[in-house]
Amino acid sequence: MFATVLMSAGLVLALIGAIGSWRGYVTQSWPTTTATLVTNTLETIEETTTIPMTDRLRGGITEAVETEVLALSYRYSVDGLAFEGHKLEPWDFGLPGKAKARDIAALGSGGTHPVAYDPRDPRRAYLMPGPSTTSLTLVTIGAVLMAAGFLMGRILRRA
Repeated sequence: MFATVLMSAGLVLALIGAIGSWRGYVTQSWPTTTATLVTNTLETIEETTTIPMTDRLRGGITEAVETEVLALSYRYSVDGLAFEGHKLEPWDFGLPGKAKARDIAALGSGGTHPVAYDPRDPRRAYLMPGPSTTSLTLVTIGAVLMAAGFLMGRILRRA
């Protein structure tokens, strides 16, 4: 039973990642134009939380977690019309790759970078077209879970 659940979870993750990867792959054929970076900084957000019931005398242990978030904004024009974009890569599920975010942040405001835009709707644009790191990771995790579930099922059947 557990092997079936594991394989099913892997299948769902792999399908979601495959759809995102395919849609990202399609963006590589989109036309490009030059974008001017308006905002491209890595902001560090610090959140403090208390973990309840970890220390009764003090009301819980306080934990600080720092997260880097890319603040991104760029301007580009298509056929004389001006647009503003905020997306780094397609289908990243709100989790852009850290290495890619750092590369863009290193360019500094006012820098230029090619941007791929949807020819049917130029409002949709990405600085880094192609499959996102997150989509490819979902495919990989899904494949590993499916393989683990398959092997577990075979081992349990033999026992």
